[in-house]
Amino acid sequence: MNKQQRESLAKLTKNWPSTMQFDVSMTSYSSLRAGGRAAGLIDIHTLPELQDFLVCLHEQQLVFRVIGRGSNILVTDKGFPGVMIQLKGELEQVCPVEAEKVEGGELLVKAGGGCSLGKFLSWCTKQGLSGLEFMTGIPGSVGGAVRMNAGALGGEIGDRLHSLECVDACGSVIQVPRAELRLSYRKVEFIGRIGRDRERDIDALVVASARFRLIPGVQEEIRSCCTGFLARRKGKQPTGVASAGSFFKNPTGDAAGRLIEAAGLKGHCCGEAMVSPVHANFIVNTGKSTATDILTLMQQVQETVFQKFAVRLEPEVEII
Repeated sequence: MNKQQRESLAKLTKNWPSTMQFDVSMTSYSSLRAGGRAAGLIDIHTLPELQDFLVCLHEQQLVFRVIGRGSNILVTDKGFPGVMIQLKGELEQVCPVEAEKVEGGELLVKAGGGCSLGKFLSWCTKQGLSGLEFMTGIPGSVGGAVRMNAGALGGEIGDRLHSLECVDACGSVIQVPRAELRLSYRKVEFIGRIGRDRERDIDALVVASARFRLIPGVQEEIRSCCTGFLARRKGKQPTGVASAGSFFKNPTGDAAGRLIEAAGLKGHCCGEAMVSPVHANFIVNTGKSTATDILTLMQQVQETVFQKFAVRLEPEVEII
């Protein structure tokens, strides 16, 4: 990022609740507690701020990534030349949609893209709204979960998705109904052309908010269900160490953790990065691992599993 680009971003955000930060280590912004430096980082609190900021980035020819809660990203030690965006304020709130939006007994709920999944599920429980209990214990933000169609224990967030509100590089707000999306395992794609008759790539947009179809239920039953899902996750996954959750996507008809364990890689280390002895599909940072350590271990796991089982594991974690 050159001086002129820095000055433009600094000027735009001068009176915002959060001003631009430059040359930021991403170690504190990743649940893996590792990563290189980003040229810039900003917290954005409102939809108009987001629109103005994306327009400025476009004019300055700067790339960006929204990092949510940092639970599924790893910035390489080379660093990121653009701006990391975190959605805050209005863009992390939850609220029910107008009463007339109720469809077939289901209530539409709007959650900001920056809202943590934990906060969202807690709100749903208190309101007696069911449908996403299986997401309990999954870290990250609503926007990030939607972008990768996150899921667990047989469910996916896309099962309850109604529509998205996105912002493009030109600052335009685009309403995307569920019918215009193709959701598959850990992937979301647009079908055809959306808005301005141009093809869209979800990676080029920011998910400002998402609406979900939820089912009115009994608060205590929903809370009990969430508690049960959380207990199942905690009993099988490492705790007390830095990780990004499941590191690899499950190949069709199999489980990445089973393959990695069968390859004898539980406990295998590279520097201070380790394949968890608790669950083989977790790469954990046992101390001060670098991003290079984690990526080297990832490649070693991929190569060993491929040699033994002719299966190429794909990372679920986004490498930036």
